[in-house]
Amino acid sequence: MDLKSIINRPTKRRLIAAALTMTAATALAVTAQPASAASHRPCTILKHSTTAGVTKVGSATATVGTDGIKLTTARSTNADKVSWQTSFRPVLASTVTEASYETVKLDATAGDNNVVNDAALPAYHIYVRTAAGDGVLVYEPYYYLSSIAAGNPQRNLRIEWNVLNGPLWTPSTTIAGLPKTAGGPATLTFAQVVAANPRMTVTGIGFGLGTYNAGVIAVLDEQRFATTRNCTEHQWSTGFRTGGWWPGWLH
Repeated sequence: MDLKSIINRPTKRRLIAAALTMTAATALAVTAQPASAASHRPCTILKHSTTAGVTKVGSATATVGTDGIKLTTARSTNADKVSWQTSFRPVLASTVTEASYETVKLDATAGDNNVVNDAALPAYHIYVRTAAGDGVLVYEPYYYLSSIAAGNPQRNLRIEWNVLNGPLWTPSTTIAGLPKTAGGPATLTFAQVVAANPRMTVTGIGFGLGTYNAGVIAVLDEQRFATTRNCTEHQWSTGFRTGGWWPGWLH
């Protein structure tokens, strides 16, 4: 397995939380785990303390916690959907150097994907524009794991996903080399899509937990997007309401 693509790593915020726990409640035995060897360039952090901009369909929910945004769909339903999108000035897709995010799958299997989808996690969306019009590229961890014969995502682990490793699929008809599908299969990496669409620009990013993903409970955080010139990272935390991140139990 490519450790640059899938890494279980504590974030700086969780390391801070561990240190504060040891200071404020010495009766609790908390050990901060070492940071991952994975390196990231410095990024502008865009802080979200609410679910502003999140769209929910059916009985899907979105809740900001101390260390991410928790997304859920109800069991035994295909109608639920939750998504978020942000736009920015278009950048050439050929200049993109990083797209990544972190997830934790918290649901418990029901032994039936129609009740709880064991494969599903929130997807990373890359909004693009080609000569044929606007479109979106979709990365789902399940398809990456399938491409390396790794099975379903593990539960209760915070995992970082390298979106540029793909593979990707699209619900759009505007992206050369990538046929429109209703949810996969995913076939091309981001670099392969760029090669087939050399003038393509990226106009925004987002996430989505789409329909036909029943019974999913997952946390998403640290959604990064970088080009050769700029880098941004979206973080969700209730602690941002006070102007800085603090673990929820200190509020």
